[in-house]
Amino acid sequence: MNPNLRPKGTSLDDWCDAKLAEMEALILETGPDKIGAFIAEPILASGGVIIPPPGYHKRTLELCHKYDILYISDEVVTAFGRLGHWFASKDVFDIQPDMITCAKGITSGYLPLGACLISDRLLEPISGEGHENTFFNNGYTYSGHPVSCAAALKNIEIIENEKILEHVRAISPRFMEKLNALRDLPNIGDTRGMGLVGCVEAAVDPSDDQTRAERLQAFGNKVDQKCEELGLIVRPLGHMCVFSPPLVITEGQIDDMFAILSEAIRLVATEF
Repeated sequence: MNPNLRPKGTSLDDWCDAKLAEMEALILETGPDKIGAFIAEPILASGGVIIPPPGYHKRTLELCHKYDILYISDEVVTAFGRLGHWFASKDVFDIQPDMITCAKGITSGYLPLGACLISDRLLEPISGEGHENTFFNNGYTYSGHPVSCAAALKNIEIIENEKILEHVRAISPRFMEKLNALRDLPNIGDTRGMGLVGCVEAAVDPSDDQTRAERLQAFGNKVDQKCEELGLIVRPLGHMCVFSPPLVITEGQIDDMFAILSEAIRLVATEF
Protein backbone atom coordinates (compact mmCIF):
# COMPACT_ATOMS: atom_id res chain seq x y z
CA MET A 1 0.00 0.00 0.00
CA ASN A 2 2.96 2.28 -0.61
CA PRO A 3 2.08 5.02 -3.14
CA ASN A 4 5.79 5.48 -3.84
CA LEU A 5 5.79 2.04 -5.47
CA ARG A 6 2.92 2.76 -7.85
CA PRO A 7 3.56 2.03 -11.56
CA LYS A 8 5.29 4.73 -13.53
CA GLY A 9 2.85 7.11 -15.14
CA THR A 10 0.15 6.41 -12.53
CA SER A 11 -1.08 9.49 -10.69
CA LEU A 12 -1.75 9.50 -6.96
CA ASP A 13 -5.48 9.92 -7.64
CA ASP A 14 -5.55 6.93 -9.99
CA TRP A 15 -3.52 4.84 -7.56
CA CYS A 16 -5.88 5.77 -4.73
CA ASP A 17 -8.91 4.87 -6.86
CA ALA A 18 -7.36 1.48 -7.61
CA LYS A 19 -6.65 0.73 -3.94
CA LEU A 20 -10.20 1.63 -2.93
CA ALA A 21 -11.56 -0.58 -5.70
CA GLU A 22 -9.36 -3.46 -4.49
CA MET A 23 -10.55 -2.94 -0.92
CA GLU A 24 -14.22 -2.97 -1.90
CA ALA A 25 -13.73 -6.05 -4.06
CA LEU A 26 -12.08 -7.84 -1.13
CA ILE A 27 -14.92 -6.85 1.21
CA LEU A 28 -17.50 -8.24 -1.23
CA GLU A 29 -15.48 -11.39 -1.84
CA THR A 30 -15.06 -12.06 1.89
CA GLY A 31 -18.55 -10.93 2.87
CA PRO A 32 -19.14 -7.72 4.88
CA ASP A 33 -20.84 -9.76 7.63
CA LYS A 34 -17.56 -11.63 8.17
CA ILE A 35 -15.43 -8.50 8.68
CA GLY A 36 -15.45 -6.93 12.12
CA ALA A 37 -13.17 -3.96 11.61
CA PHE A 38 -10.56 -2.28 9.44
CA ILE A 39 -7.44 -0.98 11.20
CA ALA A 40 -5.12 1.64 9.71
CA GLU A 41 -2.34 3.92 10.89
CA PRO A 42 -2.75 7.55 9.74
CA ILE A 43 0.92 7.28 8.76
CA LEU A 44 2.51 3.84 8.50
CA ALA A 45 5.52 4.62 10.67
CA SER A 46 7.36 1.32 11.10
CA GLY A 47 6.84 0.51 7.43
CA GLY A 48 9.01 3.47 6.45
CA VAL A 49 6.82 6.52 7.14
CA ILE A 50 4.32 5.84 4.35
CA ILE A 51 2.21 8.93 3.71
CA PRO A 52 -1.22 8.15 2.22
CA PRO A 53 -2.47 10.04 -0.82
CA PRO A 54 -4.96 12.87 -0.17
CA GLY A 55 -8.40 11.58 0.76
CA TYR A 56 -7.34 7.95 1.20
CA HIS A 57 -8.33 7.61 4.86
CA LYS A 58 -11.60 9.47 4.42
CA ARG A 59 -12.60 7.26 1.52
CA THR A 60 -11.67 4.04 3.34
CA LEU A 61 -13.74 5.14 6.34
CA GLU A 62 -16.72 5.86 4.10
CA LEU A 63 -16.28 2.45 2.47
CA CYS A 64 -16.20 0.75 5.87
CA HIS A 65 -19.36 2.49 7.02
CA LYS A 66 -21.06 1.63 3.72
CA TYR A 67 -20.71 -2.04 4.66
CA ASP A 68 -21.15 -1.57 8.43
CA ILE A 69 -17.49 -2.31 9.21
CA LEU A 70 -15.82 -0.55 12.15
CA TYR A 71 -12.96 1.81 11.36
CA ILE A 72 -10.13 1.72 13.91
CA SER A 73 -7.33 4.29 13.72
CA ASP A 74 -4.02 3.13 15.20
CA GLU A 75 -2.50 6.35 16.57
CA VAL A 76 0.21 4.81 18.71
CA VAL A 77 2.73 6.90 16.76
CA THR A 78 0.75 9.87 15.49
CA ALA A 79 -1.19 10.88 18.63
CA PHE A 80 -0.07 13.29 21.36
CA GLY A 81 1.86 15.72 19.25
CA ARG A 82 3.91 13.84 16.68
CA LEU A 83 2.01 15.63 13.91
CA GLY A 84 1.31 18.74 15.96
CA HIS A 85 -2.11 17.73 17.32
CA TRP A 86 -3.49 15.59 20.10
CA PHE A 87 -4.79 13.18 17.46
CA ALA A 88 -4.06 13.11 13.74
CA SER A 89 -7.25 11.41 12.56
CA LYS A 90 -9.55 14.41 12.82
CA ASP A 91 -7.14 17.35 12.77
CA VAL A 92 -4.83 16.14 10.00
CA PHE A 93 -6.81 13.62 7.94
CA ASP A 94 -10.35 14.86 8.59
CA ILE A 95 -11.84 11.55 9.72
CA GLN A 96 -13.76 10.51 12.84
CA PRO A 97 -12.86 6.85 13.53
CA ASP A 98 -15.09 4.51 15.49
CA MET A 99 -12.14 3.70 17.74
CA ILE A 100 -8.62 5.06 18.28
CA THR A 101 -5.79 3.10 19.86
CA CYS A 102 -2.90 5.05 21.36
CA ALA A 103 0.17 4.66 23.58
CA LYS A 104 3.77 5.93 23.74
CA GLY A 105 3.15 9.67 23.55
CA ILE A 106 0.38 9.53 26.13
CA THR A 107 3.12 9.42 28.80
CA SER A 108 6.01 10.57 26.57
CA GLY A 109 7.40 7.10 27.21
CA TYR A 110 8.23 7.71 30.88
CA LEU A 111 5.93 4.85 31.91
CA PRO A 112 4.15 2.23 29.79
CA LEU A 113 0.51 3.03 29.08
CA GLY A 114 -1.92 2.36 26.26
CA ALA A 115 -5.50 3.41 25.72
CA CYS A 116 -8.45 2.71 23.48
CA LEU A 117 -10.90 5.50 22.71
CA ILE A 118 -14.40 4.42 21.70
CA SER A 119 -16.86 6.69 19.92
CA ASP A 120 -20.26 7.61 21.30
CA ARG A 121 -21.77 5.91 18.25
CA LEU A 122 -20.54 2.55 19.53
CA LEU A 123 -21.20 3.15 23.21
CA GLU A 124 -24.69 4.59 22.82
CA PRO A 125 -26.42 1.23 22.24
CA ILE A 126 -25.02 -0.22 25.48
CA SER A 127 -24.74 2.80 27.75
CA GLY A 128 -27.08 5.47 26.39
CA GLU A 129 -30.69 6.25 27.14
CA GLY A 130 -32.59 3.14 28.15
CA HIS A 131 -29.41 1.27 29.01
CA GLU A 132 -28.60 2.86 32.36
CA ASN A 133 -28.10 -0.52 34.05
CA THR A 134 -25.76 -1.97 31.43
CA PHE A 135 -22.09 -1.32 30.89
CA PHE A 136 -19.21 -2.24 28.63
CA ASN A 137 -17.34 -4.95 30.53
CA ASN A 138 -13.73 -4.82 29.42
CA GLY A 139 -10.40 -4.93 31.18
CA TYR A 140 -6.92 -6.36 31.48
CA THR A 141 -4.80 -7.53 34.38
CA TYR A 142 -3.00 -4.17 34.58
CA SER A 143 -5.83 -1.85 33.54
CA GLY A 144 -6.01 1.58 35.13
CA HIS A 145 -2.54 1.45 36.67
CA PRO A 146 -2.58 4.57 38.90
CA VAL A 147 1.12 5.44 38.51
CA SER A 148 1.05 5.26 34.71
CA CYS A 149 -2.21 7.22 34.61
CA ALA A 150 -0.73 9.90 36.88
CA ALA A 151 2.26 10.18 34.52
CA ALA A 152 -0.10 10.53 31.55
CA LEU A 153 -2.11 13.29 33.20
CA LYS A 154 1.04 15.22 34.12
CA ASN A 155 2.43 14.67 30.62
CA ILE A 156 -0.74 16.08 29.06
CA GLU A 157 -0.60 19.03 31.45
CA ILE A 158 3.00 19.80 30.45
CA ILE A 159 2.18 19.53 26.74
CA GLU A 160 -0.62 22.05 27.24
CA ASN A 161 1.26 24.46 29.51
CA GLU A 162 4.43 24.51 27.43
CA LYS A 163 2.46 24.73 24.15
CA ILE A 164 4.33 21.80 22.67
CA LEU A 165 1.70 21.09 20.03
CA GLU A 166 2.03 24.65 18.77
CA HIS A 167 5.82 24.26 18.79
CA VAL A 168 5.63 21.13 16.63
CA ARG A 169 3.40 22.85 14.10
CA ALA A 170 5.74 25.86 13.99
CA ILE A 171 8.96 23.88 13.59
CA SER A 172 7.73 21.13 11.25
CA PRO A 173 8.33 23.18 8.07
CA ARG A 174 12.04 23.50 9.02
CA PHE A 175 12.19 19.76 9.65
CA MET A 176 10.61 18.96 6.27
CA GLU A 177 12.82 21.48 4.44
CA LYS A 178 16.00 19.88 5.81
CA LEU A 179 14.64 16.38 5.22
CA ASN A 180 13.75 16.99 1.58
CA ALA A 181 17.11 18.66 0.92
CA LEU A 182 18.66 15.19 1.33
CA ARG A 183 17.10 14.16 -1.98
CA ASP A 184 19.99 15.86 -3.76
CA LEU A 185 22.55 13.53 -2.16
CA PRO A 186 23.97 10.53 -4.02
CA ASN A 187 22.23 7.18 -3.52
CA ILE A 188 19.08 8.72 -2.04
CA GLY A 189 15.92 7.58 -3.77
CA ASP A 190 13.25 9.29 -1.67
CA THR A 191 12.56 11.36 1.43
CA ARG A 192 9.15 11.67 3.05
CA GLY A 193 7.61 12.76 6.30
CA MET A 194 5.02 14.81 8.12
CA GLY A 195 5.10 16.69 11.40
CA LEU A 196 8.16 15.41 13.23
CA VAL A 197 8.51 11.97 11.70
CA GLY A 198 10.56 11.32 8.59
CA CYS A 199 12.27 8.72 6.44
CA VAL A 200 15.21 8.70 4.05
CA GLU A 201 15.25 5.82 1.55
CA ALA A 202 18.38 4.71 -0.26
CA ALA A 203 18.70 3.77 -3.93
CA VAL A 204 21.71 1.81 -5.23
CA ASP A 205 22.46 -0.39 -8.21
CA PRO A 206 23.52 -4.04 -7.96
CA SER A 207 27.19 -4.93 -8.27
CA ASP A 208 29.06 -7.93 -9.67
CA ASP A 209 28.95 -9.75 -6.35
CA GLN A 210 25.81 -8.33 -4.66
CA THR A 211 22.16 -8.06 -5.59
CA ARG A 212 20.36 -4.72 -5.30
CA ALA A 213 18.67 -5.89 -2.07
CA GLU A 214 22.02 -6.84 -0.55
CA ARG A 215 23.56 -3.52 -1.57
CA LEU A 216 20.62 -1.58 -0.15
CA GLN A 217 20.91 -3.40 3.16
CA ALA A 218 24.65 -2.76 3.27
CA PHE A 219 24.16 0.93 2.48
CA GLY A 220 21.57 1.30 5.25
CA ASN A 221 23.76 -0.47 7.79
CA LYS A 222 26.77 1.71 6.97
CA VAL A 223 24.76 4.94 7.21
CA ASP A 224 23.45 3.84 10.61
CA GLN A 225 26.99 3.07 11.82
CA LYS A 226 28.42 6.31 10.45
CA CYS A 227 25.65 8.38 12.04
CA GLU A 228 26.37 6.82 15.42
CA GLU A 229 30.09 7.55 15.02
CA LEU A 230 29.22 11.19 14.30
CA GLY A 231 26.88 11.48 17.31
CA LEU A 232 23.42 10.78 15.88
CA ILE A 233 21.20 7.79 16.67
CA VAL A 234 18.77 6.86 13.89
CA ARG A 235 16.43 3.93 13.40
CA PRO A 236 17.59 1.74 10.51
CA LEU A 237 14.93 -0.23 8.62
CA GLY A 238 16.94 -2.05 5.98
CA HIS A 239 17.78 0.56 3.36
CA MET A 240 15.62 3.18 5.10
CA CYS A 241 16.53 5.56 7.90
CA VAL A 242 13.59 6.58 10.08
CA PHE A 243 13.65 9.25 12.78
CA SER A 244 11.16 10.70 15.25
CA PRO A 245 12.99 13.45 17.16
CA PRO A 246 11.79 14.83 20.51
CA LEU A 247 8.81 17.16 20.17
CA VAL A 248 10.79 19.90 21.93
CA ILE A 249 13.59 19.85 19.35
CA THR A 250 14.92 23.29 18.39
CA GLU A 251 15.75 24.67 14.95
CA GLY A 252 19.45 24.44 15.77
CA GLN A 253 19.11 20.80 16.76
CA ILE A 254 17.22 20.05 13.54
CA ASP A 255 20.05 21.63 11.58
CA ASP A 256 22.63 19.60 13.53
CA MET A 257 20.69 16.36 13.05
CA PHE A 258 20.43 16.70 9.29
CA ALA A 259 24.01 17.95 8.97
CA ILE A 260 25.23 14.73 10.58
CA LEU A 261 22.88 12.59 8.51
CA SER A 262 23.97 14.36 5.34
CA GLU A 263 27.66 13.88 6.16
CA ALA A 264 27.10 10.19 6.94
CA ILE A 265 25.32 9.63 3.62
CA ARG A 266 28.08 11.43 1.69
CA LEU A 267 30.79 9.35 3.36
CA VAL A 268 29.02 6.06 2.74
CA ALA A 269 28.12 7.02 -0.84
CA THR A 270 31.82 7.21 -1.72
CA GLU A 271 31.97 3.45 -1.16
CA PHE A 272 29.04 2.79 -3.47
